[in-house]
Amino acid sequence: MTGGPSFGVVVPPCGEFGDPAAFADIVDTVEGLGYADVWFGDHVAVPRYAAAITDPSWTEPLTACFFALGRTRRLRAGTDVLVVPYRNPVLVAKMAATADALSGGRLVLGVGVGYLRGEFAALGADHDERGAITSDYMQAMRVLWDSAGEPVSYRGPHVAFEDVCMGPFRTTDSTPVWVGGNAPSALRRAATVGDGWHPLFPDPEGYRLGRERILGIRGGEADFTFSISLATTRVLDTRQTFVPMSWAELSEIPDDFNYAPPVPATEGGRPRFVGNPDQIAADIDDYVSAGVEHFTLRFAADGRDSSVHYLQQLQRFADDVKLRFPKAVLCGD
Repeated sequence: MTGGPSFGVVVPPCGEFGDPAAFADIVDTVEGLGYADVWFGDHVAVPRYAAAITDPSWTEPLTACFFALGRTRRLRAGTDVLVVPYRNPVLVAKMAATADALSGGRLVLGVGVGYLRGEFAALGADHDERGAITSDYMQAMRVLWDSAGEPVSYRGPHVAFEDVCMGPFRTTDSTPVWVGGNAPSALRRAATVGDGWHPLFPDPEGYRLGRERILGIRGGEADFTFSISLATTRVLDTRQTFVPMSWAELSEIPDDFNYAPPVPATEGGRPRFVGNPDQIAADIDDYVSAGVEHFTLRFAADGRDSSVHYLQQLQRFADDVKLRFPKAVLCGD
């Protein structure tokens, strides 16, 4: 890693954040404050049994990325994470290549296997084989991206094509793919077909062990990014306390949601990345020591999905935390 860590932010996917003016204002602010990138999550058709936890009105992540890339000049845009089995890989490869070429290489594909069984059913995708499908689709996309417009063929267990040509293509590296997931299979996938690792909030020791595993499989760190997708991030002042919503407060939690790991906490029980600026800076230092190069922040604001409070959190982190890392990589670097 050159310089210091880089910081990106997840834009809430629904509610007032789906309003065109609020969405545009947030993207503009993220770029103006010097964050490296903006990220969008992925749900397409939420089954009724999960709607109390996951709002069905999510924006589609690739579309949101394309909007953000078209509106900005330096900011990267990424998916946090794109559920690979939901979409035809040839079409995704084409869309990503187009966005990559038109934006000057500013698209990042965070990818994962997904978890919501009812959503797989709605899309006609195979939930039980989602890991194998993800690896297969990623290999197919790589073949297309690496073809430089020449005819290529691919035959895998879940996707195949013969003697096809695809553009646009770049003379530089293709769209970076950062693989999400904390399980051993996700580590192998990241090491073998990914350009980075983007897991869901492991603790620092878990991150260090995962990083070592990936490097062992790869035989080195060249051309690979170590990122992390965080749980709730909130910058407090010394007078505030924060109690995150517990899923235990809901009457029924579908088994699908057991995929999520526990939110990391300090020895004193404070959730990581929820605290005053000194505490959050210390959390960043702990994760940088574990090998994290890029942080994707998921801001919460006063327990409400308010774009005003969200923008205040963006500003507070930029002023009170990010400036403590003067070598941090900014957007466009």
